[in-house]
Amino acid sequence: MKIIKNRIFKILVIVFVVGVVFGIISYFLLDFKNSIINYFISIENGNISKTSLLLNSFFYNFKLSSIIWIFGIIFVFVFISPIIIFLRGVSLGITIINIICYFKLKSLLIGLIYMFPCVLVNELVFILLCYYSISFSIKLFRAFKNNKLLNIKSFSINYIYIFIILNGILLLSSLFETFISSNIVKYVL
Repeated sequence: MKIIKNRIFKILVIVFVVGVVFGIISYFLLDFKNSIINYFISIENGNISKTSLLLNSFFYNFKLSSIIWIFGIIFVFVFISPIIIFLRGVSLGITIINIICYFKLKSLLIGLIYMFPCVLVNELVFILLCYYSISFSIKLFRAFKNNKLLNIKSFSINYIYIFIILNGILLLSSLFETFISSNIVKYVL
């Protein structure tokens, strides 16, 4: 609960929500029509290999989480992390409105299946990772700026544990998305 009350976390959630709204607006302004629909059609037709879907999902999430994690170590790049959160929000907004516009009435059910829990868990994990990245970077910067003694070893080990745990959650989410959500979407379509 301490994290949720933190100002950095609240700002990251606001950045994400603004990204979702921006994605919904840009769907109508730009030509993103049917970009996600091919994915659902491939699921419906059974044209997607579960192994490739799992690997693509997890490695994409792992690459992105690694970038955010590394940005936390390199203070200069830490301010790019909220931009990544914003862009993930834009992507989610475009995806949501694309599903609603294409599938009409069935869209509510398809959207709920697609979004819960894997997409929301992924977004929460990325927001948390970004929060820890910014917090880690700020603590390091303050320690160096004020010439304070900081137990970098224990601090870094905690940061690594957080990275491993959050990537474990991303792996579980990718497994759920691959083997459960895609089968439910296939059934609904």
